Amino acid sequence: MHRVEVRQIYTTCRGGATSHYPETVVVRAYEPGARTVGVTDESGRDPRTHNIPASYFHATNKTAAGHSRITGYYLTGTLRPRPPAPS
Repeated sequence: MHRVEVRQIYTTCRGGATSHYPETVVVRAYEPGARTVGVTDESGRDPRTHNIPASYFHATNKTAAGHSRITGYYLTGTLRPRPPAPS
């Protein structure tokens, strides 16, 4: 299974918002082995936190056999840490 981590950015495999979840999300909360991943809308238009099943998250938009995935999210990046505030 793909390793999901906080601050990773995922995009839908189909390239558009679903009826329930935003198109591009940022992982905000995940505990290894948990059944859901807490995410927010990367665009900032939807302030809610969504809990999406962990099985929806993949490393790539292709299966091991090279076929395009129809459902779920694939990893597209990671948020950079914020620089420390000046003192």
